[in-house]
Amino acid sequence: MTIRDCYQLLGVSPRASLEEVRRRYRALALAHHPDHHPGDPQAPARFRRLAEAYELIQRSRSRSKAARENLRRPKFTGTGELFEEFFGISSRAGLRRSPGADFRYDLQISLAAAVRGTQAVIQVERNFSCRSCQGSGLAPGGGYTSCPQCRGQGRRYAGPGLLRFGPVCQRCRGRGQVIAQTCPHCQGQGFTRGKREYRLHIPPGTEDGARLRLNGEGGDGFDQGPPGNLEVVIHLAPDDFFIRRGFDIHCRLKVSLAEVQRGAYILAPTLDGYRTVQLPRETRSGWIFRIPGAGVPRGTGLPAGDQMLEVVVNNQHDFSSKQRQIFEELSRLRADIPTRVEHD
Repeated sequence: MTIRDCYQLLGVSPRASLEEVRRRYRALALAHHPDHHPGDPQAPARFRRLAEAYELIQRSRSRSKAARENLRRPKFTGTGELFEEFFGISSRAGLRRSPGADFRYDLQISLAAAVRGTQAVIQVERNFSCRSCQGSGLAPGGGYTSCPQCRGQGRRYAGPGLLRFGPVCQRCRGRGQVIAQTCPHCQGQGFTRGKREYRLHIPPGTEDGARLRLNGEGGDGFDQGPPGNLEVVIHLAPDDFFIRRGFDIHCRLKVSLAEVQRGAYILAPTLDGYRTVQLPRETRSGWIFRIPGAGVPRGTGLPAGDQMLEVVVNNQHDFSSKQRQIFEELSRLRADIPTRVEHD
């Protein structure tokens, strides 16, 4: 059907304003509504042809200056939406196919597991298609019957007359039919509840709040729509010793006054075990020693971050006077060969 045919069908001039075309369409739609001609089998076809003509005219006007000046007015993208706008009915009873809901699972892991990567196994409770009825919800040999709430129309209309508006029937979800005899295993739901196990690979360097998506493992879609997704949100458990800052790992380590007076090698904890760190003589509290490569991986071909070790020297007041004398004597001796180390 051409645009010229559309204007002829509605009985308006191509130079008529969009508002005039709208008023003409309203009048014809009311006159040819199928409810007004219950015994005429051609009434639905005429009504639909009028709607299609109005839709084509409106699309052609959207490219003109007149349509740009009326952007605030409702736009219609399909015949079913035209029916919804004027009469509260749809070209097809029921709702469109829609994807299922996304599920969320919160998983807490340690800082070491997130930095170095790990494998995790989770169990998620979800719906499974009923094996007895194959997801239909029907009892063996059963079928469907007209919905008693909407009387098979798919909507619950309110008020008499031609302009009747009503929401989608919640009993039948717009289908107009309900199960006559439900499946005894799933009570007509079409699914049963259960748990499914998932094995997750958490890559090295995973940050707090990272999300792992499992496509198609969410809720079932409506009216055979695609299923949703399962999102696993990673949470890092608080660590009493290590703190992550970017790609570096920070920590504080207490050492004795004797160790810093004479200089010593100490074992410093890291996420991969212990590393030997040399403390020079007269090391003071607050000095930071860098352990290269003991931080967070940056990715393939890139060096990992470092571990920043802050030394905390025990206060001399924590020792007896005799111990302090020994430490002072050790510091005066300094018989060892001086050792040069770099620190931050």
